[in-house]
Amino acid sequence: TGFLPRRDPLPVLPSYFEKLDEILHEMPILKSDGTLGLLHTGRLGARIERELPMYDVEFVFDRRILAALYRDYSVLASAYLLEPCDIQFRLTRNYGLARRILPANIAVPLETIARRLAQKPFLEHSTFTFYNYRRKDQEQPVSLDNIEPIRRFSGCDKEHNFIVGHVAAARHTDAAVAASLGVLRSAQHNQRGEFNAALRQYADAMGRVNEILAQTLQGCGDYASFRTFLNGCRAQSMFNSGVLFEKLGNTAAHKYLGVAQSSSPIASLGTHLFQLSNLSPRGSLPCADGVDQLRAPNFRSFLGHVDSQARSLGVQSYALRCSESSAAYVLALSQVLAYRYRQWANLRDSVPVQSAKDNAAFHGYLDIQTSH
Repeated sequence: TGFLPRRDPLPVLPSYFEKLDEILHEMPILKSDGTLGLLHTGRLGARIERELPMYDVEFVFDRRILAALYRDYSVLASAYLLEPCDIQFRLTRNYGLARRILPANIAVPLETIARRLAQKPFLEHSTFTFYNYRRKDQEQPVSLDNIEPIRRFSGCDKEHNFIVGHVAAARHTDAAVAASLGVLRSAQHNQRGEFNAALRQYADAMGRVNEILAQTLQGCGDYASFRTFLNGCRAQSMFNSGVLFEKLGNTAAHKYLGVAQSSSPIASLGTHLFQLSNLSPRGSLPCADGVDQLRAPNFRSFLGHVDSQARSLGVQSYALRCSESSAAYVLALSQVLAYRYRQWANLRDSVPVQSAKDNAAFHGYLDIQTSH
């Protein structure tokens, strides 16, 4: 399955969490039935504070239910915290300030679930994409016309395309994962022909990934209409000094990268496998900035293995010692960079620059994203 879960994400929570499910259904700016939701007029925060129960999640051990709860609570947390920024952005094209305190009825269960899953209690890329889809026809494979998002912020077409595009593209990452292991294995045993073949297989798999994303992420369009909710609470002007989680007995502010400041594990795989930090002028890449630590344990373990093996074997230098291998390496690398460029272009086209300080910070971040 590559980076997709072995089983499709759980689309509906158990009945015990009925009110949480209800609020998330009512939340999007534009709901699936065409009516306006809670975020449209800024009513979400009050609804959460007034109606969301303090659910006890200590009894939940089923991994599929935990993953669904992690998705739903982290989506709700981002919506609650960034709701004022979305309203301000729609009025003035500036973000303003986010809410700084996450209420206990979100913070406590989210922290418990995140700890049980060995993840950070904040929305990250894979949760919003790879764990946020349902198949319309269970008998048909994952494809652009057979999947739809489970949770959404804006409800716009661009948000739909962003989610389903990443999911449909990730269907081809099983071939990329297999090829990456083939690259490492053949380098370890000095099997030059197999090494070159594995590089070409990786390039082919990533080419299919990029082809799907090219169909679904054309231009920024309505991207700005939901991007506000993808911001993290680390080094972002709308949060100043992070987020406080109510009733956790820890007064330290939480600071995490969000979906918009991180990247998918697909990008990190190419970065580690091909040792792209060696090509970066400052040796700095997004995955070296703590992004991999936000991922699920299985992703962290796999990406860590690829990184350590690639360094130990010297995949890059091994490729560059042979002209045929160098050509195959550059072919694979071109697909990795095409994938990263598409992420960068979406970011570039959708971020409002609010001040000279924001401008410097934004371009510094883009430099890191594109320094390789």
